[in-house]
This record gives sequence, structure tokens and C-alpha cells, in this order.
Amino acid sequence: MKSDVYSLLKLNTRAKKAILMAGLFFLSVTLTLTAQEVNKFSGVVQSESGEPMPGVNVLEIGTSNGTVSEIDGTFRISSAKGKVVLSFSMVGFETIEKELKPDSKEIIVLKESVFGLSEVLVVGYGSQKRSNITGSIAKLSNKELAQLPTTTVNEAIQGRIAGVNVTSTSGSPGAGQKVVIRGVATNTNVQPLYVVDGMATGNIDNLEPNDVESVTVLKDAASAAIYGAEAANGVILITTKSGAKGPGKVEYTMQLGSQSVGSYTQPMDAESYATWINEANVGVEIPASSDINTNWMDETLNSAMLQRHHLAFSGATDKGNYYVSGSYTSQNGVIGGDKSHFERFSMRANVTQQVKPWVKVGTNLTYNHSQRNSIVEDDEFGGIVASALMLDPLTPVFYSGDLPEFAQTALNGGNTLLRNSDGFYYGLSPYVKGEIANPLAMIELAKGGVKEDKFMGNMYVTLGDESWKGFKFTTRASADINNQSYHTWFPTYWFSSERLNAQANVRDNTNAWFTWMWENYISYDKSFGKHNVSAVAGISAKQYTHKFLNTQSGPMFAEDDNFAQHGGVEIDGKVSGNLLDTRTSSYFGRASYEYDSKYLLSAIIRRDGTSLLHPDQRWGNFPSVSAGWIVSREDFWSIAMVDFFKVRASWGTNGNLSGLGPDQFRSLITASGIQYPMPGGGFYTGAEPELLANPELTWATSEQMDLGIDLQMFGSKLTVGMDYFNKVTRDLLVPGTPPSSVGNKAPFVNAGDVTNKGFELELGYRNYGKKLTYDISSNFTWMSNEVTFLNPLLDRVSGTSVGTGWTATYLELNNPVWFFRGYETDGIFQNQAEIDAYKEANGGLAGYNPVPGDPIVVNTNGDNLINNEDQTNIGSPHPTFMWGANFSLGYAGFDFRMFLQGVHGQDVLLGWNRYDRSTSNRPQFFFDERWTGEGSTNERPRAEQSSPYIYNSDLMIFKGSYVRIRQIQLGYTIPKSVMKNKVQNLRMYVSFDDYFTFTNYPGMDPVTGTGDDNSQGIDRGFYPTPRKVLFGISCSL
Repeated sequence: MKSDVYSLLKLNTRAKKAILMAGLFFLSVTLTLTAQEVNKFSGVVQSESGEPMPGVNVLEIGTSNGTVSEIDGTFRISSAKGKVVLSFSMVGFETIEKELKPDSKEIIVLKESVFGLSEVLVVGYGSQKRSNITGSIAKLSNKELAQLPTTTVNEAIQGRIAGVNVTSTSGSPGAGQKVVIRGVATNTNVQPLYVVDGMATGNIDNLEPNDVESVTVLKDAASAAIYGAEAANGVILITTKSGAKGPGKVEYTMQLGSQSVGSYTQPMDAESYATWINEANVGVEIPASSDINTNWMDETLNSAMLQRHHLAFSGATDKGNYYVSGSYTSQNGVIGGDKSHFERFSMRANVTQQVKPWVKVGTNLTYNHSQRNSIVEDDEFGGIVASALMLDPLTPVFYSGDLPEFAQTALNGGNTLLRNSDGFYYGLSPYVKGEIANPLAMIELAKGGVKEDKFMGNMYVTLGDESWKGFKFTTRASADINNQSYHTWFPTYWFSSERLNAQANVRDNTNAWFTWMWENYISYDKSFGKHNVSAVAGISAKQYTHKFLNTQSGPMFAEDDNFAQHGGVEIDGKVSGNLLDTRTSSYFGRASYEYDSKYLLSAIIRRDGTSLLHPDQRWGNFPSVSAGWIVSREDFWSIAMVDFFKVRASWGTNGNLSGLGPDQFRSLITASGIQYPMPGGGFYTGAEPELLANPELTWATSEQMDLGIDLQMFGSKLTVGMDYFNKVTRDLLVPGTPPSSVGNKAPFVNAGDVTNKGFELELGYRNYGKKLTYDISSNFTWMSNEVTFLNPLLDRVSGTSVGTGWTATYLELNNPVWFFRGYETDGIFQNQAEIDAYKEANGGLAGYNPVPGDPIVVNTNGDNLINNEDQTNIGSPHPTFMWGANFSLGYAGFDFRMFLQGVHGQDVLLGWNRYDRSTSNRPQFFFDERWTGEGSTNERPRAEQSSPYIYNSDLMIFKGSYVRIRQIQLGYTIPKSVMKNKVQNLRMYVSFDDYFTFTNYPGMDPVTGTGDDNSQGIDRGFYPTPRKVLFGISCSL
């Protein structure tokens, strides 16, 4: 046996082990010391004026090794390399790269960039530098979005972009927003097309705002033409976050706050109500004095809490990046409390990987689960707010003693009276009947809600590198899956003989939406000397399905949540449902040309085919062209104070499919209500066309021209953008007018045009000093809206009703879309002599017999009658002027922000006043400002409850203009020196959001949004936008 060193040294086994362990120990120490021999690089970052620059990103090129400059501009970074190339970058400054040697303190000078011109904007199937944009495109970055913490992305852009009007459909938690870009251009759905990471979707209400990197709005037709038949209302492109090069990041944000309602409509108190009703002489005598004086609005409103949490992990290397996040939102309502609650969980994972130099793969996935409990609102027939405004103040909230006789009689008759949590019966009104009831009891009735699960994502592969000579190919598959279930049950109750439920029942409605898209496109980008050419061409296929099922059954076994199901055994009930299926195929292309960084030209063509139209009308072409000239880069330009000046013009067409339904061009068959006798008894079921066919039906088309300039001055501190646009939407869907002898319902036809014209102005000024920084940005929009063509056989198209018997909105030639139509008044009759003169001047005047205190109704058509034909345009729900202004100030770690928004020129119809309910309450100002005798007022009428000439007139129209301070926020960022480099950023703030509103509108909220397109601007008892006090923390590691 060959001897080893251990045998030679004659060491025993234990000694051998000790020597081996010692060797391993010294080896590990040596390796550790070797690994710790790193080089240190340091320096200071300064501006051109020599001021230190904190917050500059410092990154070692080719690695994830990085840091951020301190408050004094200094930076320190370690590396095992003998020399490094570092990148220095900061928003608003040119990025530079510099090679550093160990232990040398370098001075890095960053030059201020021409603000935003090198910024890259997503434009649909590609991106462009802002300086080269030839259309009208606006962008909000994640930094701007984060300044105003909101639960939805649309709410965050409200008032931030010229030409974009965002209104909440309700102030209740979880409510969505209606977005209108450059005016209402259709009589159907006005919402824009949303594209999230390349996936077209119709709803982004559940998208977590903290996950959004940028929002880009394509406002003109030339920019939006790449999306063709779905882009007539504009396009909003949303890019979600991805990991940035540098050390991995952990980011956490939190908001905790309280909500309340500021000023609101005051209903009449008990004394005013009694006087008003008795003066109106409605046939019911109200006692002049009462021990009960219930302010139902005070009783219904409450304060409510909200909270939001967001946690994200991100990072990147040269080979790929990742972004993973989770968020939670919980919000109670200021009306209804937890019966008006919204809760949402969101998760996101965005991953990109460079598999090969010529292969990049990626995926963007998000999942949301939400639950929304809501009360009945925006409804003059049974809405909670409407009932709180209309119920008489003589009814108590609940009975603490014996029931009044009429309530006891109802109880003895076997009716169910509702009790509160303390066992007391809720108050019932002996005066006000019908849908109007105790609002607190109605809140108690609210059961269940809507649960929604939404998955949206895509997977893509991009092929191409330098060897492809500027070409790249991308294939992307996307899916949007949304399942929604609505569950509720209705217990037995009795409010009056007109409003009761004698049998408890259950309702379950389900909706399932599924959309898939597959897109393939090839792009090209190449420079040749002074020439740059870029192009994209591709194809797209899309299918959208919506399956819905509505069910109802009863009676319930027991009135309890545990029994609020249909059960496992088949039972009798009600059911309805359907399946909608739409398919679209598209071809698209864009070519852009740039010469000498001065002359810009772009052209787009898209061809779309849809299953919604007859085969002969199925395909449409949507072209656009745009051009720009950067005048400031010409040799002759000599205006030193102007750094950048560009003029641009664009023209294009887009389509609109939103008004079309499946098979709408066909003559569908119905068997409803059609029977004829059988021999020997009984009936055959018959069938007939439900409506006439219209194979020529096509999509509406929007044609838009845009002229604009972009300007930057004074070292790019001042930025100016101006646009004039003229948008004409043709072929709106309106009812056809066949002869009555046809015997079937008329089909819809393309016979309506709408024109929107406007001017947009954006101004910004920024100044970054050594200690003090401030930034001012503002936007202004002037607009007009008019129906410029309508089927000549139609006088007008009816919209929505208010109360009973009054169609309040119409589509009519030479008027705004869905304007308010009612009686025009010209003061108040002061005496009988004025009435006699009025009748004589109008040929005796039949149909209207006023008394002093009634309104002077204008005889608009000049006949001797006052009737519905005299109704005319009495107001428009569309604003004519909008603006927003944002002010920010920073000093020594403190920051202050104020954001204001103004909307002017629109009218609001106070629509919850029911003149068919003669004893319902009215606003207190009706009483205070009423006519009480000759000369008392010429503005408001006498006490009157049932006159259509009052409640269907311009006396119910009020100016809806307002200025709202959307945010006042004060924050403080903890210095990094305090954090000792353990925390990259820690900011705390307090914010007052939507806290102050200045308006002359006497209703609940001048922002009277709704989900119904033909009902904009009607206050049916609007759930008000709550004001919020928020405390927030943002932290990054």
C-alpha cells in the first residue's frame, strides 16, 4: 500500500480530521477576504450651475449594481472591477455614461434636457419620441398618477388632460367613470377603447392604479386610426409597470382615510313642509305644528372609512425584468355604510426575458377579485337618496312607543313592518306613498351584492436583432375573462298599500364575458443619413362573447341569509338569458418618415371586418395621414428664448361599433303574444318578423381634422401645446320610418350626424432650484356639440323619461346630443291682469289656465295652445369649457400639491321632484324663494305640487358649473441620512381630496354622472362624491 502524508506523519484519525477542518476554514477565510477586495468609486453629481443634485440614479452598466445620489449630490458605489462605466440619469436631464477609476472622486455634470422631447410615447403597435409625434397625443406618467391616490385609473386622469371629460357614474364605492374624449359624438356608448398592454378591453374599473406605468390618450383620428372600427370615441393606452435596471426593489404604499359629505340639498323642515303643502291645496291637510322634525338627509348620511395597500417587487438585468404586485382596497359608503361597501384584491405579474439575442418573450398577467354591495341610487322611483329628499319630515325614523293607528292596522292585517337592530319599528309615512319610503328601512332591506373575478393577460414573442436589419416580428395572444355574479334576496315588507312585498324571493344573475385576441405584426425602423423610416404592418383577430342568465325563485323557506339560495331541487321560478357573440378581423399598417429631424410624415390604414353587419357591409377602411414640421431646427430660426417649436396637422377616420347589436341587420322572428284558434279548440302559436330587416346597416364613422403646435421656451421651463379640432361623426343609428302599412316595427337606420368642435390649450412651467422646486401645469378646453343631420322623416328621437309622463331628453337637429326639452318660462304671473294680457296676446290660449304665482310659459310655436308641442331646448348636459390646474412645491424634503378642476357651461336637471306625488317633500329653497304675492319674486313659482308647467320646465334646470379642489396634499420625505441607506425612500403625507367644491347648483352634486348615455346631467337623487381626509405612506427598499 502506498503511504500518504498522514501515515508519514503518523497522525491518528482525530488529528487528521482536525487538520482537514482547519484547512477548509483557512481556505474559506481566504476566499472571503479575496471576495471582499472590492474597489470603491465615488463622486458628486451637479447641475450645469454647479448645484448638487440629489436623487440621481447611478447604475453600473451591464449589471444590476446601482445606487442613488444623496441630498448633497454625492454617490458611492462598489465593484470588483478595476474600472467601471456608470450611467447617470434623472427625469428632465440628459442621461450620460462615464468611465470611473477606483478611489477617484469624479464630478458629474448633468445637462437639462429639452423637457419631455426624448420621452417615448406608446402609440399602438409601437412607440415614438414625443418630439416626433404628429398627432394629438397626451400622456400621464406613473409619477403623475401617484400624486392623486384613487381607486380607479380613470378617476386619476380626471382634469389632467385637455379635451378629456371624466365624470363618476356615482359617488358610491366601486362606481365606475364615464370618459368622453373631445365631446359626445354618438347617441349610444361614448366610452373610448381601452388597450391594456396591447389587450383591447371595454372596462378598466378594476385595474389597480399603482400598477400603471403610463396612460396615453390618442385624441385625434389620425393617432387612433391604427385601431380602426373601435376608435371613434378615442383610445386610451395603458402600459403597466415592469422592472427597472438596478438593485431589486420592494415598494409599499398605504392610504388610510375618512370620508364624509360636505354641503348637500336640504329638504323642507316640518314647518316649511306643512305650510307648502297646505298652500298648494293638494287635498291633504298637514298639521301646522309637530313634535317630529326629521331631516332625512342628516339621518341617511354617515362618515365612512377607506383603506388601500399595495406591495410590489421588481428588478431587471440585461437579460430580462420582472414586476410582481398585490393590492387590497376597502371602502365603505357615506350612504349605507357597509351596505354600500366595495372590496378588491388584485395581483399582477409582468415578466420579460431575452432568451436569445434575437428572441424576447414576455407575459403580462393580472387577476382581480372584487365585491360590491350597493344600494338603490340614481332613481327617482325608489332610490335611497331620492326617498331621503322626498319623504315628509313629520315621519319619525322609528317608533319608540306605540304604533300610530294606520301602522297598527297594517300590522294587524298580517303585513310585515320592518324593525331596526334595537327591535323598534321603522317609521311609516301617513302622507307620502308609492315608491317613496323610509330610507333607513330601505338600507336595511339591501341584501347581497355583486362579486366579480377578472383575469386579463397576454403572452408574446418578439423576434429580431441587429442582424435583422431593422426588422422585428411580434406575435401576441391575449385574453380577457370576466365572471360576475349578482346575488340578492328580498324579504317581506310593507311600507304602504302601493309598496310592499308579500313573498320573500331570491334572485341570482350571472354574466360571463370572454374576449380573445391574436395579433401578428412586423415592424421596421432604420436610419439612412438624415432619413429615418419606421413602419408596422399586421393582422388581428378578435372574438367577444357575453353569456348572461337571470333567475328568480320564491317563496324562501325562511327569511335569512342562510336560506337565500334556490336550493338543490328543481323548483318553479323565472329565468331569462342569452348569448352574444361578435367576431372581428383586421389588417393594419403604419408608415412614418422623418427627414433631418425636422420634417415628419405619418400615414395609417386599417381594414376591419365584423360579424355584426351584413356580408355586403361587413368590411370598412379607416385611413389617416399626419405631418409635422419642427421649425426651431431650421437654420433660419433665431428666436433664442424658444427652444422648440413644432407645427402639426392630421386628418383621419375611425369607426364606431358600440351602437350595433348581433343580428341587428336581420329580420328577426318573434312568437310572443301571437296565437290563432285550432279546430276543436285551443290555439296555434304563430310567428312574425319582430322588426324589418336592414341589410344596408353599417357602422358609424368619425372623421376628424386636427391642427396643433408644440412650444418650449426659456430653457424648456415653459411648455405650450395648442390644438384645434373638428370632429364629425356620421351614420349614427336612429329609428327608421317606414309606412305604417308595413305592419312591423321599423329597423334602425344610419341617419344621424354629430359635430364636435373645440380648442385645447396646455401650459406648464417648471423650475428646479438648489433647494426650492416648483411646477405648474394647466389645461383648458373649449367645445361645442351639435346634431348636424337627422333622418328628415323624424322630428326628433326620444331619450329618457323623468318621473311619469315627461320625456326629458331628445336627439334633434341643430341641438346638442340628448339636450333637455321642456317648457320655456319667462317669469311669474304677478296678478290677474298679466294673465289676461298673456291670453289675449296668444289668441285666447287653450290648455293652460294659470293663476297668479304660476310661470309664464312661452308659446314657442305661436299657436293658441300650450301643450307638448311648445316644449323646446331648455338646457344642455354638455360642458362648453373645462380646465385643470396642478401646483407643486418642494423644499428641503417637504412637498406641497394642489390640484383644481373646473367644468362650466353644462346644465343640470333636478329630476327627483315627482309632480305625480302631490305630498312628497321638496327642497328647502323651493319654500324660501317661492312666490307669496305680487312683487315678491319673479324667479320661483308659488307653492304647487302637480303642475307639469313647473316640473317639466326650465324652472327645474340649474347651472351645473363648478370648481373643485381635487386635492390639497402636504408630504415629507425622510432624508436618506436618517435611513442609513437601509431605505431608499420613505414619504409620509396627509391629503384632502375632493374636499372643497364651489358651485351655484343647489342639488346634491354638480357632477351628476350616470351609466345611461341619454340621461347625462339628470339628478335623480345622485349619490354625492364624498370628500376625503387621507394619511398615506410610500416606502421603497
